[in-house]
Amino acid sequence: MSTANELQVSTHGPITVVTISRPTVHNALNSALIQQLAAEVRDRSEDGHTRAIVITGLGDKAFSAGADLNELATLDANAAYEVMRAGQTAFRLIEKSRIPVIAAVNGIALGGGFELVLACSFSIVSRNASMGLPESGLGLIPGYGGTQRLQRRIGPSTARFVMLTGRRVDANRAYQIGLTPFPPTDPELLMPVALEVAEEIAHRGPVATETILGLVDQGYELALDAALALETHHAALAIGGNESTVGIQAFHDRQRPQFAALATTTTTSDDRRN
Repeated sequence: MSTANELQVSTHGPITVVTISRPTVHNALNSALIQQLAAEVRDRSEDGHTRAIVITGLGDKAFSAGADLNELATLDANAAYEVMRAGQTAFRLIEKSRIPVIAAVNGIALGGGFELVLACSFSIVSRNASMGLPESGLGLIPGYGGTQRLQRRIGPSTARFVMLTGRRVDANRAYQIGLTPFPPTDPELLMPVALEVAEEIAHRGPVATETILGLVDQGYELALDAALALETHHAALAIGGNESTVGIQAFHDRQRPQFAALATTTTTSDDRRN
């Protein structure tokens, strides 16, 4: 395991675990840490070996309590604009990662911490997890994409309620309203379950995985007919591609397919986010 700049990074075969390590401030996110986190996701997604990333927080109390208020308190509007834009860009990079980024939510995920969860591919949560956007109680608003991603995830009415009241969403409620696709786990099982899910994804076609991520992302920005046309285009490429040849042959042979690394596959799927 290596530790650098308040991020702990460990490798488990094709899975990378990135742990936010600022326990004295409940893993609060400052601007430098957000940039380091995004750079880690970018580098791992491009290394040709990593198939999934799990992001979590150190300890069992906090995934991340949000943006570092000590940093925000020093900013005027112009400086704050630059910090917010840089944070949005970093979270968008995580959201557009070529490989899945899974949030393992081990405790509170508030403000910017919750916005980070929303930028991940999906989340797995502990029973003691809770999430919320309490900024309005401080005279602030979410600035790392929360006003937009939350309504896309749970609908505008419920998103308004969460943001306007500042109430936290507990783990069971998060599962009920679709903030997490997986039933809440016991705290001690959170990372084993997250690694199990990441490992399951890691053995699927990396080009297919990347393409699905891209189509879901782009689907928000396109009318249905245009989105379906894009799906048809990439489904045809998948059928005619090398990866499906490997996968279908392994299916007939009743073996686990041995897919090539994403960086070395010959495919046109790199244009999927253009």
